[in-house]
Amino acid sequence: MSHPFCILLFAAIVSMPAAAGAAEETYPNRPIRLVVHTTAGASSDVTARVTAEEMGKRLGQQFVVDNRSGAGGLIGAETVAKSTPNGYTLLAGASSVMVMMPAVSKRKLPIDMDADFVPIGRITHSPGFVLVVNGKSPYKTLKDLIAAARVNPGKITYASAGPATNPHMLGEMLSMLAGVSMNHIAYKGPGPAQVDLLGGAVDCQFDTPSAVVPLVAAGRLRALAITGPARYTGLPDVATTKELGFPDLVLRGWTAMYAPRDTPPAIVAKLQATLKDVLENPQFKARLVSLDQQPGLLIGNELLREQQRERAIWRKVATTRNIMLE
Repeated sequence: MSHPFCILLFAAIVSMPAAAGAAEETYPNRPIRLVVHTTAGASSDVTARVTAEEMGKRLGQQFVVDNRSGAGGLIGAETVAKSTPNGYTLLAGASSVMVMMPAVSKRKLPIDMDADFVPIGRITHSPGFVLVVNGKSPYKTLKDLIAAARVNPGKITYASAGPATNPHMLGEMLSMLAGVSMNHIAYKGPGPAQVDLLGGAVDCQFDTPSAVVPLVAAGRLRALAITGPARYTGLPDVATTKELGFPDLVLRGWTAMYAPRDTPPAIVAKLQATLKDVLENPQFKARLVSLDQQPGLLIGNELLREQQRERAIWRKVATTRNIMLE
């Protein structure tokens, strides 16, 4: 006669696939945690919250947003990468972490932005970054700024929100493409950088449209260019970098949703279908536009291929400019 323990073990093994399948069929049956690697109020955080609200309505479960900022976004990303892959812990990942950080890091990161996540989909992208100078600056155009940098190597300064951030890398790429040397001044965030730009301590800065449009309208800042593929409706007279002779100087920050590696395909597919449904809703699209974001849906491997393509571009810039970070 079979040993009772063997019978119980066999029964448990047989029931495992059925239990897993049942969990996938009933998903979600409790709240979903959405980790955001930025502080509350940042553009990625705002995007994550409005998207989570709509996805929660469709899935019948609340999304709980959990801000885990720090280490340039690595803390939040690592939290999700090392969580149980059951669909109840997800990441709202910005391009600054998923693309730029691995592109400029000299050391091996604790997680792999491609291998340790399953891409659900990109949610939004920004209209681009606006290159601005002080409203009283002698530089009226991008051509003026570049000419000054050429005559005075290392004298023209540009502010950024910190090393390896999108604004920093844009300044490096502009210098590379224009064949000039500009001096990078790093700050602890875009706000302090803008304060010094307004005070005349630095010459220029790449910043988001929402941060500069009111100041441009008031004459306190002057916009020279925008790095999006098309002109921004809020600054219709400001030419794109492509129009101004720099077709490769294009960058739009974006926010996407990811699950940990090994999340069941059925759960991933359900999340992808829900995200797609949200982003195709005209009312939701209008809401994103009102937040200075544009729907930028890329599902699954489409998103993976795009982040790999972008990373290769910025790794080349980082290597050429010798700005790989320890």
